[in-house]
Amino acid sequence: MSSYTATATYPWKNELEKYRALAAEAGSASADGWSRERKLALVKQIVCAYTKYQDSHGAIIDPYSGMERYYSTPAYAMAAAVLVDAGHIELLDSASAALSYSIDAVASGSAPDNHPDFFPVLMMRAYMMLRSYRPDQAAIWAEALRTIDPENDYVFTMSKMNNANRMINWNAIMISGEYLRWSEHLASEDTTWMDRYLEAYHLPRFTPLGLYQDGPLDRPNCPFSYDIATRYHLEVMLDGGYEGAVADALRERLNHGAFSSLLMLSPLGEIPPRGRSSQHQWNEAAAAYVCSVHAKLAMQAGDSVMAGAFARAANRCFEAVERWLMPDGRLKIVRNEYAPEKRHGYEVYTNHTCYNLWTAAALAHACLRDSDEGIVQFYLPSEIGNRVLQADGWFETVLASVPGQQLVLHTALNDPYTIPGLVRVQQAGLPGLIGPSAAGHVQAGFTEFAEGVVRPLSYCPAWKTTDGVWHSLAEGIPSGSTYDRDAGIDPANGGGSILFKVATRTGESSAENELQETVTAVSSNIVKSPTELAARTAAEQATGRTAEEATLNHEENDFEVIWTGPLPGMRSIITRYVQQADELMVTYTFEGEIEAVGAVIPLMFSDGREQAVITYTEHSVRTEYLGAYVESTIQDAKAVIQLSPQEVASRNGLLKQARMEVYDAQQLTFTIRLGRI
Repeated sequence: MSSYTATATYPWKNELEKYRALAAEAGSASADGWSRERKLALVKQIVCAYTKYQDSHGAIIDPYSGMERYYSTPAYAMAAAVLVDAGHIELLDSASAALSYSIDAVASGSAPDNHPDFFPVLMMRAYMMLRSYRPDQAAIWAEALRTIDPENDYVFTMSKMNNANRMINWNAIMISGEYLRWSEHLASEDTTWMDRYLEAYHLPRFTPLGLYQDGPLDRPNCPFSYDIATRYHLEVMLDGGYEGAVADALRERLNHGAFSSLLMLSPLGEIPPRGRSSQHQWNEAAAAYVCSVHAKLAMQAGDSVMAGAFARAANRCFEAVERWLMPDGRLKIVRNEYAPEKRHGYEVYTNHTCYNLWTAAALAHACLRDSDEGIVQFYLPSEIGNRVLQADGWFETVLASVPGQQLVLHTALNDPYTIPGLVRVQQAGLPGLIGPSAAGHVQAGFTEFAEGVVRPLSYCPAWKTTDGVWHSLAEGIPSGSTYDRDAGIDPANGGGSILFKVATRTGESSAENELQETVTAVSSNIVKSPTELAARTAAEQATGRTAEEATLNHEENDFEVIWTGPLPGMRSIITRYVQQADELMVTYTFEGEIEAVGAVIPLMFSDGREQAVITYTEHSVRTEYLGAYVESTIQDAKAVIQLSPQEVASRNGLLKQARMEVYDAQQLTFTIRLGRI
């Protein structure tokens, strides 16, 4: 069998190949019920929910604002055009009217909310799908499309901004559509100008893992949402035949990014949360397209295992979106149950209509590249084997998975939006929000909340200093500069650092084990002190196991994050995680002058419709929600648990906080269990 894989420079190459071997050994997975017909039916439900909001000119009107917003109309045109080509001819007039209106908006400079950069890929795909059905109208469309001048008709161009830091996802998304326009012989210039933009402003943003760092070039803020959205559009460009000056370099980065997406996908089909626009449905719709493209490429390369894995990943992304379908066919565009008009967890720019239709368009794109016909599915990385992965660049994220369960930790100490700690626990067969699935914030950034206070809340260490004040790691450290929600924060700012360590087997046939170390953030020369070594020994004694013993279990992870920096009263904190499918054991070891140690436990409380039931005893706290539970239990007999009545705002609704406290100690251990009631 041929191998569809990453190059030798790919940082997760070993993990990718270990996964491939496990998947091949396990054999094919059972079918999941996702056919192309079912996928198109999901797209149709969303599209038809908005047909009634189309005005006499072809524009889609947002029912909440009474206006056309952003790129709702071209997204509708594109998704409806795919449905027309799939046999839903009743949508032809509606799709054609939306396309005509969209082309006129760009040509006349009247795109809603000054967002023309998102139009071209949607317009061009709709044009390519509809022209054979309306040949006379297609000639009019083509004539208007030929009048577009990219440098002057779009917003995020160097002619308009003259600022390299502003050549962000908007510019890449625009270029993908402009390539399609050129490929259809509707543009006078060749691809040289696109090559220049890609080489100067977009290729440098990619990490070795193939992740796209959005935000200013010198201070990327790295939302996973705009990583996947940008890669989705650049994949459209490559899939459309782009072979310009940087095609090979772009192809390698996108291939690496696709493998990273596969390895990071949760068992529920969700990409990791981080940064603005996380947990919007279009995140997974974009991932569905990327996975569909690479299922096809793997199949063409003769690699049935990777083809089956990518096809299953695409299906799981569709399922993640379908889960939030409302009875009228629209989606809850953010993963909570608040009414859309409440805008809970929305960004200031989130529009319910636009993002529903942008999601539908991305899913429609995935349907065009659907490759599961004839492809036998293979288990996902989150369903088989165990791995601990550290994202590169400024993504500052650690992901750990055992079969059916994934943890997501954020390690940024100085970012008041993306706070440190364990922020997500997701498990197959359980509600996605119960873990919980999102953290609180020090500052809300772009995000709006209908209720709840904004405060940092994650699974993280807490401690009481000698002045009687409680602190938590989630509070982070000052970065030394004013928070700017448009830009990222250099991990070195503020003087903090982390040391990430994972127990790993070295050599397939060797019984020897070692602790593999990766240093991030400030210091590249961190030396283990005697106190740190003693703390690790104490942590191993608390769990009754050594790191070496943990490596013998292929369905268990054992890893540490050591936090140092200007933390009040604290020199360093070691957080150790031993993850098994039925239990997560967490040990915090503190080095500092303190009165008590603690563990902050975030509790899912409300999704905006369903309220969880929270109970606690002296040693455990339990959340029950939608027939499932999460229970955290502290191991120290002297411990007490404090439950705060305060309701904390999160993307998914409201959280509450419990704090486990142990006095006259330097360490504590607790377990987390999830299951069905």
